[in-house]
Amino acid sequence: MASYVVTGSNRGIGLAFIRNLSANPNNTSKLKNVHVLQADITDVPALREAAKEVERVAGGALDVLINNGAYLALDRGDFTLDAYDGKEDLLDKDFTDFFKVNTLGVIKTINVFLPLLRKASEKSLAKVITISTGASDLEFTVNAGFWWFAPYATSKSATNMVMAKYAAAHKQENILFLSISPGAVNSANAPPNEVEATFGPMIKVFQSGYPEWNVKDSGAFISQYGDKAWL
Repeated sequence: MASYVVTGSNRGIGLAFIRNLSANPNNTSKLKNVHVLQADITDVPALREAAKEVERVAGGALDVLINNGAYLALDRGDFTLDAYDGKEDLLDKDFTDFFKVNTLGVIKTINVFLPLLRKASEKSLAKVITISTGASDLEFTVNAGFWWFAPYATSKSATNMVMAKYAAAHKQENILFLSISPGAVNSANAPPNEVEATFGPMIKVFQSGYPEWNVKDSGAFISQYGDKAWL
């Protein structure tokens, strides 16, 4: 029976992971092996307490860590970077808030759970999956002119590099590190009309970059299709 830790599983993508993983009889049976733990991914002491509980219920090892927890505020999502000129207090706040959760939170989470992943890797391939976004892809950003959510996209780009650094540092170990973009997902649970009003123009830009829209290497950054089709 494989063991999973999914951060940010109270709604959206994380909750969908829990529902699908728990439906697999090889993992759980009727949710009886789903354990809900509370921990802020920026709070290392809380993460260590969660890891202790995971160690207890999972038999001392962890097969898969899914870094899904993230921060995305819609405030100033339409700011270009030069729009912060004269608003340096907001610039500092936005980039600090996004990097604290999306980048440093991932590092802290991986570091805390790495001993359990190493234990699992003694028997089979352990996996660390981080949910990223196509908005963090440099080539797409330039080619499609995707300027929205600069602090969020920048923090996620940094996190892609974080995953590559872990992959490089642990290349000789039986642990896979991978960043994956899930595509267009209504993780806010908002009505379709609100999603269209907020994200419609951005989705059109994504489609312009990938008009055809209708995991092999550790450290890679790929879409849900295994390539760079971000939707």
